[in-house]
Amino acid sequence: MTRRQLAVPMVAALVGGAVTAAGMVAGTTGNGATGRQQGLLAIDSGERFSASELYERAAPSVVSISARSVQPGASAFQADTGSEIGVSSGSGFVLDEDGRVLTNAHVVSGATAVQVTFPDGQIVQAQVIGKDEETDLAVLRVSPERLDLRPLELGDSDTLQPGDRVVVVGNPSGLQATAGTGRISGVGRRVEVAGGYFVDGLLETDAVIEPATSGGPVLGPDGRVVGIASRLDDDAGFAVPADVARGVLAELEESHKVIRPWIGIRGRAAAAGVEVVDVHAGGPAEDASLQRGDVVESIDGVAVRTLAGLLSEVDRHAVGDTVELVVTRAGSRGNVTVRLEERPATIPAG
Repeated sequence: MTRRQLAVPMVAALVGGAVTAAGMVAGTTGNGATGRQQGLLAIDSGERFSASELYERAAPSVVSISARSVQPGASAFQADTGSEIGVSSGSGFVLDEDGRVLTNAHVVSGATAVQVTFPDGQIVQAQVIGKDEETDLAVLRVSPERLDLRPLELGDSDTLQPGDRVVVVGNPSGLQATAGTGRISGVGRRVEVAGGYFVDGLLETDAVIEPATSGGPVLGPDGRVVGIASRLDDDAGFAVPADVARGVLAELEESHKVIRPWIGIRGRAAAAGVEVVDVHAGGPAEDASLQRGDVVESIDGVAVRTLAGLLSEVDRHAVGDTVELVVTRAGSRGNVTVRLEERPATIPAG
């Protein structure tokens, strides 16, 4: 589907990995709105900061998020008694002074109630105003009244290269922020996550990303956010690039979701293409009479060898478009026309 005032000796600890900070200091304030402008750290684009300075500036903007959900099989009556309740935790950061907070979609997936804890200890209820599973991003809104909101600015992630230094800031406990430093170890990564989605275009970093740090900002040396930490894999740290987030935020602000095309299959690489291992009931592929065991050789004339490659070609289209598949079934080859539909919020099983 992806770590107050700091004393000088703390810098060495930060460079070594993750560290819990002892306190917080105030940063600068700004104005802005999601998808328009986040006005934030009043810094010059040419400035560069040490790890401790970056942390000191960002910590007042990073929040702790707790999301409650009713687990499958529980009833509303059980939920009222506190049984069968799931709680997920993560981090996030303030986007603007209107009360918008950015975090990971998986942190609030299926949530029936979301709480945000600010660095000064205030705990407020939040509303999920939009999320996008494919980029693992979600936007929350809190009432800005009586809150000391300190937005962070989205920077430029397109220039990042392996070896560039970054600092990851999170607030897993709601009491103390954490920070981890590391380097970008890869760009353009793709990770498959639960629900049948691929999260694409990710940054990979060796900075420590603890489970509840997911959703926190990844800072470049100028203090701007170059990525949103996303713990999609236990063995690696990933981040959604800021440039990807900026586009998603604009769509979420307009329609509360990102509309993407869907073909409705699961598949795996085969010798001649992509073997269909599942056809989602009521989906576009089923409507086009695709079956398990079919092998998709190409889509609109483009040969495919992996499911990721097939889905990438689907993503080039819009909802309502038709695509032509070359399909082999039981030794026979033929063309199948599929009309793409809007991807559901949750891909059904089977």
